[in-house]
Amino acid sequence: MNKLNSFTSSFDMNTILKFLRQISLFTLILTLFNVGLFFLISGFYIKDYDEVDLDYSQYILADSHGIPLGDHTEDHQVHNFSNHSDSYLDMERKLKFLIRNAEVKRIYLSVDDHTLSPTREKQNNLDRSAYYADENDFSSFESFLRNKYLNYYCVFLNDRYSLIIKNFMEEELFDFSKWGGSRSKSAWEKLSDKEKLQISQERINHYFDYQDPSQNMAHALERIILLCKEKHIELIGIKFPLTRTYVDLMNEESYKADSIFRSHQLPIVDFDSLFLEQDSLFRDMDHLDNGGGVKFVEILFDSLDNQGMVQQIQSSTKTTFE
Repeated sequence: MNKLNSFTSSFDMNTILKFLRQISLFTLILTLFNVGLFFLISGFYIKDYDEVDLDYSQYILADSHGIPLGDHTEDHQVHNFSNHSDSYLDMERKLKFLIRNAEVKRIYLSVDDHTLSPTREKQNNLDRSAYYADENDFSSFESFLRNKYLNYYCVFLNDRYSLIIKNFMEEELFDFSKWGGSRSKSAWEKLSDKEKLQISQERINHYFDYQDPSQNMAHALERIILLCKEKHIELIGIKFPLTRTYVDLMNEESYKADSIFRSHQLPIVDFDSLFLEQDSLFRDMDHLDNGGGVKFVEILFDSLDNQGMVQQIQSSTKTTFE
């Protein structure tokens, strides 16, 4: 009987050890696979989103409309902290990060017509901007742990990561023409009037499909304003240049983020009509190309610096440039 018990115990222990070895091996393989996929995600999706220069006191917070300005803003001691699809929720996280880690004196914030669109509730960077958040930015420690670490680093837990990998496998992995190069598109000025009208209308339908603005975006914008006031940070609104085709089609369509700024007596520099007759400066209906970005940077900061425009817009709350 004792020999039987001893044999059974030995058998159970061997089984447990074998099971643990299998679990450990599976965990190791899964971890290595996750690391590999995360490097892929880092290269195609996260990219430089987690990069910011904290040696500045002035920052631009905007979505893709701020991208063409590039690093040229640094010639005017302003760091461009913009990124594709950033919502006010993402910008709020970035602002809090800057306040914790830099000496912030001035923020230039996009208040374009589309920035309060309900579309931004789905098209945003909340999975990426979690990198800049801390525990106080979440309602619970569990939410902080899930968003800051698990969803960010664990590819299998992030639905957007899975979609990006799927698209990469289906559309880019075996398309060698897309490897290591930029994907060229027809310059805006080279499109026919019919093409411009069609593409512009599609963009308007995309952003202005809802009658009312997003309350989540509006509340985030209000929090950004109040936080800047609390921390004595100067806040200036920017409306980026648009094409003539887009402006004419859009007519009065706007979710009026600038109105929230004006209700707080905050200054706005309105450049949406600056390049209406210069299609050569745009890559599409509402985004400047690189050359347009360089030219806009000079106009923006020359206007603010050389003409004392900051004082002027503070007294008038809005200055329009054409």
